[in-house]
Amino acid sequence: MKDTRVAKRYAAALFSVAQRDGILDSVAEDLTLIERFLAEVPYLRAVLLQPLVSDEQKSKVASDAFGDRVTATTLSFLQLLIRKGREELVGETIRDFRELLAEFHNTVEASAATAVALTADQTDRLVASLRALTGKTVLLTTHIDPAILGGVVVRIGDTVIDGSVRGRLDNLEAHLLGSRTQGGAI
Repeated sequence: MKDTRVAKRYAAALFSVAQRDGILDSVAEDLTLIERFLAEVPYLRAVLLQPLVSDEQKSKVASDAFGDRVTATTLSFLQLLIRKGREELVGETIRDFRELLAEFHNTVEASAATAVALTADQTDRLVASLRALTGKTVLLTTHIDPAILGGVVVRIGDTVIDGSVRGRLDNLEAHLLGSRTQGGAI
């Protein structure tokens, strides 16, 4: 829990500096690049997270990897995390920064799982419904999950809206089993 609060503070500080300097979108792109590199280059992640590697060496590796690819603000921020021994918070800080950016732009990310691909019209109607529900611009990603049988399961942050056939069948089963265990007749 403590690290979560720390990551949020680092993200808020980076957001504040980027906003002040008018480079919010550039920093967001930088963070996406860093996240991708850390996922795709195991050596880089291993060096940054290795306690036996000195801060100076980690800082040099970060400069070599990102120096000409990211803004000076982002590189300074990454080096600050290294100096403070908080490099393990990079991923969480990036997620928290994205949340702040989405809030700033009044957007929300949502994902929708359906049994079959949605048509463009269905996608538009779903986005409109979610916009009405959240009051924000919705950035929707969709994917197919045949296990839900039909309908849609939407995730917005920690909220799940289950309008799937599978969800309804599961609820019906739970209700019927609950009635049976309470001595009710079916």
